[in-house]
Amino acid sequence: MTDRRVCVWFGQHLIIDRTDDEAKAVRYEAAMRRRFASLRVTSEPVSPADLAGVR
Repeated sequence: MTDRRVCVWFGQHLIIDRTDDEAKAVRYEAAMRRRFASLRVTSEPVSPADLAGVR
């Protein structure tokens, strides 16, 4: 399973940055879209090499 990075943006400022497994990230993204309906929420796959410095 691929990990995903979910971010919430206030304009160009990153205010939330979370990396989790795909199933949890999908639920988290949906929750953030409901909670912060007026802000941009992004979700992108994260490669194992990227995770070396994240966790």
